[in-house]
Amino acid sequence: MPLLRAIFSRIVSKGLLYAQILFTTLAFLAMVVLSYVFISSIVHNHLIKNAENMLDSAQAMLTLEMLEPKVTLSSFSRTMRGMLLRGDSLMQIEEFIEDLADYIMNIDHSGQDISSFGGVYFCLETLPDGPVFINSMNWVPPDDYEPTIRQWHQNAVAVKGEIAETLSYPDLITGESILIYSRCIHDDDDVHMGVVGLRSRMSVIVKSVIDTALASGGYGMLLSEDLLILSHPSEDYVGRNLRDVALPISVSGLSEYLENGLEISEYPVISYKGEPSIAFFRPFPNGWYLGLITPKNQYYQSVNSMILILSALGLALAAVLIFVLVRIDAAREKSDMESMHKSAFLANMSHEMRTPMNAIIGMIHIGKSAVDIERKDYCFSKIEGASIHLLGVINDILDMSKIEANKFELSPVEFDFEKMLQRAISVISFRVEEKKQKFNVYIDQAIPKIIFNDDQRLAQVVTNLLGNAIKFTPEEGSITLAARFLGAKDDNCTIQISVSDTGIGISPEQQERLFESFEQAESSTTRKFGGTGLGLSISKRIVEMMGGIIWIESELEMGSTFFFTINTKLGVSDLVNKTLDPELCHTQGKLETAAGLFPGRCILLVEDIEINREIALALLESTQLEIDCAVNGAEAVRMYSEAPAKFDLILMDIQMPEMDGFEATRRIRAIEAESGNLYPRIPILAMTANVFREDVVKCLEAGMDDHIGKPLDFDTVLCKLRGYLS
Repeated sequence: MPLLRAIFSRIVSKGLLYAQILFTTLAFLAMVVLSYVFISSIVHNHLIKNAENMLDSAQAMLTLEMLEPKVTLSSFSRTMRGMLLRGDSLMQIEEFIEDLADYIMNIDHSGQDISSFGGVYFCLETLPDGPVFINSMNWVPPDDYEPTIRQWHQNAVAVKGEIAETLSYPDLITGESILIYSRCIHDDDDVHMGVVGLRSRMSVIVKSVIDTALASGGYGMLLSEDLLILSHPSEDYVGRNLRDVALPISVSGLSEYLENGLEISEYPVISYKGEPSIAFFRPFPNGWYLGLITPKNQYYQSVNSMILILSALGLALAAVLIFVLVRIDAAREKSDMESMHKSAFLANMSHEMRTPMNAIIGMIHIGKSAVDIERKDYCFSKIEGASIHLLGVINDILDMSKIEANKFELSPVEFDFEKMLQRAISVISFRVEEKKQKFNVYIDQAIPKIIFNDDQRLAQVVTNLLGNAIKFTPEEGSITLAARFLGAKDDNCTIQISVSDTGIGISPEQQERLFESFEQAESSTTRKFGGTGLGLSISKRIVEMMGGIIWIESELEMGSTFFFTINTKLGVSDLVNKTLDPELCHTQGKLETAAGLFPGRCILLVEDIEINREIALALLESTQLEIDCAVNGAEAVRMYSEAPAKFDLILMDIQMPEMDGFEATRRIRAIEAESGNLYPRIPILAMTANVFREDVVKCLEAGMDDHIGKPLDFDTVLCKLRGYLS
């Protein structure tokens, strides 16, 4: 039942998508059907028109084949009449007939007569001894042969001077099927003188009909008026009647249509090869029927191909549109999910930012009303801790915004790998001590001492993983940081870093979305343990930009191990950095006292925000520094140009009205150059909230010597000043 409810809920939630898919499928199905009906009608009409054109062509060729013997017979009959009226002898007539036969024969290179002409007859009936039969085939008729009773003779007499035509029948002389044209000859007084005849070979006349075909496997055929088959690709069928039920072409109703003189179009038949076929028949002027048979599959091939193409195209288009709809729905779901996650993220951010702000504001009020110093110091320490936490939240948000805007970049430098790890460990060591956790470190000695990469971002990943391990590991638990050398190729090497803990562990389902933006293992994680939920997403981005991968191995209540690899170039020289190494300040430890540290030294503080000037002046008051202030870059340039030997160092803000810190620095360096190095180069330290690596590089490129980030760390400020003023 829970499964069925889940399926039903899924269907309901996807109702709009399924409706769109159904509508798309039905729309494309309707498009295919309507397109098929419309286009098949056009193609069908084209096929019929093509069949009619083929029949027209066959009829024209057949008419031409039958017209030639009629013209020849007409000329022959007129010549015979003239010779009889002139009184030419029988020998002259015989010689003319032989010459005519030789003239109209068409002999090919092999000596065969390939014309439709099969010879001429002449039955002369005006001689006293009775009719004389003359032929051009040198055929000697039998004694009982009587030409006057032959069909060709009787037909000619019956039509009285017109050309008569016999049905096709087997020739007595050659046995082949022939057609005889005949004509009666009369004198000027209309007295019957005789009959001339011309034989035509049916095999030649109907050859063009048989060769007529719409498609491969098709053929033409010719029927007589009484449906005798006059021509057919198979000689076995010639002379047989179409009504013969044994013929494969015979289909009920076809002979009845033809007997009524109707034109047949697309009539289903079975060809003599046993194939389902389509028949077209047309009445010929002399009563014959001209037929065209084509295989059904071949005939409808274009229509079938069209429906296959339309179906495939429709299916492809429907699939593409359905795919687009599914992608859009998935994108919408993802957008909704991301929106939900971002809403939860914003709520978490509100909690994460308001909590330290509440502590800061609350402790300020408590500190203001406190009387004893210890109480005030307690409030200040809490304010400091809340401020550091708030700064971390702000840094995570800024990093994530740069990733989302595709502006996140690395700034590689040469650095000491082991010192980078020590710096990351020093950041979280106090938290380890607070929870009384065991902390183990293993560094493979094969790892090169100096590598070329972005040390700040690499330390950020290590710090994030260590911070999570401390957060989710109970008191007196164990945490291990390990770095291993996986191999080198040319001037590149691969390093694997892992952070293991004995904490609460992460389930497989939670691991799938652990590295996604605005995600945490559970929505209650922030409420229970704190954090922005951005650290792992940012770490994943940094690791991937370093050519590595990051993954987790974990079981619930069994702890977790985060692994990541980086591909980095080997260092080619000793560590050199233009700025004062911040690691130096950390290793030297906090100064016990700043009182009287810089007596007789004078610096120029360039800061447009009054409270920032007040903070800097208060922090440095005990050092006995003489501090002059400028509220923008233009004023700083003016003050330096008026007394260049007065100042030992300049603390330069970046973003200021009228003239920013970059331009002010460039102008001060220009003044130094114009003086011919009369005065020593004055150190200029950027003091700004722009703290990314590219911001530091930009400051150095403008001519500054070092960088101090805001909010100010008093020990770092003193360390930097001591480095440049000592």
